[in-house]
Amino acid sequence: MRRTLTLAWRNIWRNRRRTVITMSAIGIGLFLSIFYGGLVAGVISDAKNQLDNGGMGHVEIFPTNYRPRRTASVTMPSFESFEGRLQLPPKSEASARVLARGLASSAHGSEPVEVFGVDFEREKATSAHLRDVRQGVLPAADDARGLVVGEQLALRLRLKVGSKLRVMVQRADGEMGAELFKVRGIFHSVAPSIGKRQILASTHAVRELVGVGAVSHQVVIQLEHPEDADALAARLQGELGEGFEVKSWGELLPLLRRMEGLIDAVIAGISLFVYLLVGLGILNTLVMSVLERTREFGVLMAVGTRPSQVVALVFAESFWIATVAVVVGGALGIAVCQYFSVNPLSIYSASGESIQLEGVNLLTAFKTRFVWRDVLLAAGFVYLVTLVVAIFPALRVARLVPATALRHV
Repeated sequence: MRRTLTLAWRNIWRNRRRTVITMSAIGIGLFLSIFYGGLVAGVISDAKNQLDNGGMGHVEIFPTNYRPRRTASVTMPSFESFEGRLQLPPKSEASARVLARGLASSAHGSEPVEVFGVDFEREKATSAHLRDVRQGVLPAADDARGLVVGEQLALRLRLKVGSKLRVMVQRADGEMGAELFKVRGIFHSVAPSIGKRQILASTHAVRELVGVGAVSHQVVIQLEHPEDADALAARLQGELGEGFEVKSWGELLPLLRRMEGLIDAVIAGISLFVYLLVGLGILNTLVMSVLERTREFGVLMAVGTRPSQVVALVFAESFWIATVAVVVGGALGIAVCQYFSVNPLSIYSASGESIQLEGVNLLTAFKTRFVWRDVLLAAGFVYLVTLVVAIFPALRVARLVPATALRHV
C-alpha cells in the first residue's frame, strides 16, 4: 500500500498544471460550501438565540384569547403563583409582564407607546435593551414612578434623565387611566420599533395604572438551547391547562421557521451543485491521465502487475487529489469561519443595526457559526464523490488487454 501511495503521489504531479487546476476547483468548492453554510447557519442561529433583541422569548405564555386583541382585561394569575409548577430547564430565564397600549406625552409632543410593567432584575435577562442603558439607570424595585424609554422615543419627545412623562392608557374596566412618571434611564435597542414605542416601569406601577390586581399578561422564557422550545411549550401547555396559551418561537415567528427550512434546502442544493462540479473535475483529470498512460499500464500488466494493483493505483491518485484539496480548502474555510465568528461581517442597512421581517430581527452584523461536524461532513462528501468518480477510469484500466494497450498511440 505504501508503494502504491508513493507512486500515485508522483503520478499526479506529472502534469502539474492539470492537477493544480483540479485541486484548486475542489478546494474552492469546499471552501465556499463551508463558508456559506457557516454564514447562513450563523444568521439563523443568531436570530433564534437573540430573540431578546426584540423582547421576545423562545417560549411565551399568555392568557387564553389575549393575543388576538391584547385587551388589558384579559389576564392570567401572577407568574409567581404558578412558576413553581413549570420546572424550567437549567439556565432558563423567565420574566412576567403587565402590558398596555397608550399615549406618552411630554412638553414637546405625544407618541403612541406600549407600556410594560416588569420586574427589572428579571427582565434584564430576557430583554437585551435593558442591559444597554446608555443614560441614567434602571428604576429601583420600590420606585413607583420611575420608567425607562428608548433612545428614539427620547429624541422624539426631547426627553432626558429626570424629565416628566405623562402616560395615558385604557384601563381594564374600559375607563382611561393616566399617571405622571419620571424618566430614570434611556436604553438603546437594535430594533427601532422597540426604541420608538416601548416604555418600561415597575410591575406594581403599571398594575395600578391599568387597574388590575396581581395578574400578568405575558410570561417570556429564554432557553439555553432554542431547539428545546417546541417540546417545552407542549409540556407547559399540558401542565397549565385551560386559561393559558403557550407558544414556542416557531409558532410566534412562522417566517423564521420557514426561513430555516428554506435555507437548509438552499444549502443542500448548492452543496450538491458544488460536489457535482468537483466530481466532473476529478473524473476529467483521471480519465485524461488514464488515456495518456494506456501504454504504461499495458507494460505494467505485461510484466506481471495484477489488474487489482493497477486499479488501486488509480484510486490512490484520486485519494491524493482529494486529500490535498480538502486540506487546503478546509483549512481556508475553517480560518475564515473562525475569523467571522468573532469579527462580524457588517453590511450597510438604512434601517440601522437590524433588519425586521414580520417580527424577526436579523442583525446587520452577521457572524458565522463554526461547527466541526459540518466541516467533517463537507470533507467526507468530497472523499465520497472522489472515490465514486474514480470507479469509471479504474474499471477502464482493469479491462485493458496488455497486447492492445501496448499498441496504443
